[in-house]
Amino acid sequence: MLSQDFFNDEFLEERVDTFYGYGNYKGNYWFIGTEEAGGDFQNIEKRINIWSNRGRCEIDDVAEYHEAIGYGASFQPGAKAKLDVPVWRSIIRIVLSAKGTENIHIKDVREYQTNELGRKDKETCLLELLPLPSQSLKHWIYGEYSKLTFLSNRDTYENYCLEKRINHIAVIDWMRTPKSLLSNHFSKVFVSH
Repeated sequence: MLSQDFFNDEFLEERVDTFYGYGNYKGNYWFIGTEEAGGDFQNIEKRINIWSNRGRCEIDDVAEYHEAIGYGASFQPGAKAKLDVPVWRSIIRIVLSAKGTENIHIKDVREYQTNELGRKDKETCLLELLPLPSQSLKHWIYGEYSKLTFLSNRDTYENYCLEKRINHIAVIDWMRTPKSLLSNHFSKVFVSH
């Protein structure tokens, strides 16, 4: 492995300490997921570097961020792009149903994703219990590409940050009191926390 094949540990550490997700803390609808998807080393490095270049936000605008990393087609007005994030489709359907929309069509879902979902000044807040992108709960590359000891394996990482992050989200929830706090894909690994 070449020396440049390591993540910037300063960026990783700050992301672990400060990044919570997308949207608006004052939004009426909160969704808490395990972590956002990621790819290989290059994909994740790009995501982390762009997050850093965008100001290392605690909470970002999901469309603006995804446009910056090259995945913005689904957020373009009138886009015919496939809605390729099943979790987002489900979240959007839940919100539209909660708001009384009946007979939700793909056009409604696409319009909501384009204009509303996870936007910094809109009604949804998409939070992540874990701040680093990963392909799956079983996939862990950070131990191989980082010198930070708390990233040596997934268990150490979760022990390092879960309690702090859950407490932070609880404080924000208490201060903001959204109408609905919903979680998605909680894994049994988090039940004990």
